[in-house]
Amino acid sequence: MSDDSLFREVDEAVRQDQLKALWDKYGLWMVVGAVLIVAVVGGHNAWTYWQSEQSKAAGGRFIGGITEVEDGKTGDAINVFKSLSEEGPGGYKDLSQLQLAALYSSEGKNAEAVKIYDRIAESSAAGSVLQQFARIQAASLVVDESSFEAMRKRLDDLAVTGNPWRHSARELLGLSAYRNGESDAAQRYFDVMLSDQQTPANMRRRAEMMLSLLVQLGGGTGSDKK
Repeated sequence: MSDDSLFREVDEAVRQDQLKALWDKYGLWMVVGAVLIVAVVGGHNAWTYWQSEQSKAAGGRFIGGITEVEDGKTGDAINVFKSLSEEGPGGYKDLSQLQLAALYSSEGKNAEAVKIYDRIAESSAAGSVLQQFARIQAASLVVDESSFEAMRKRLDDLAVTGNPWRHSARELLGLSAYRNGESDAAQRYFDVMLSDQQTPANMRRRAEMMLSLLVQLGGGTGSDKK
């Protein structure tokens, strides 16, 4: 027998002895660990599959609700979105709440719509974009009945430069100020809208109309800036 063969046999024997010692000491735990790994991987795959199926089902129901709206079946659509807003997975829950609020608003049920929008606005799970959108929508429904201070509490921090919802927030605040007899404040909001180069054209036209009306009513010169 060559030296190389002898060394290989000795090396294999040593490794076998080491494996036997490891098995004697940890064998049960190695089996348990292997079973746990298989269980975790299998459970994760099953959970992922279940979530995928749930999302597919919710997506189908959501599209069905949209179809009901298009077909004029508002009552049926409300039932669909109400169910999804309570039980829907992931983003479908938030989107269904928005759809439900919009449907309530279209039926003149503003109080119910505002409750939903306010709930979304307070939910960190909805994300900042949906939260701020919900705040704008709620404010648009209460602008005719709220005090100017109440509207400021709702929207002031959205009217700042750089906020994507600033144009809508400024317009709503300007309208609220005008409605509540705060002519100077109304002017400032509409002036800021005109000075912001990114104000959408339709909002810019409305701001110009409101400033013209304020001047006619003696509300000021429009020179103040917020």
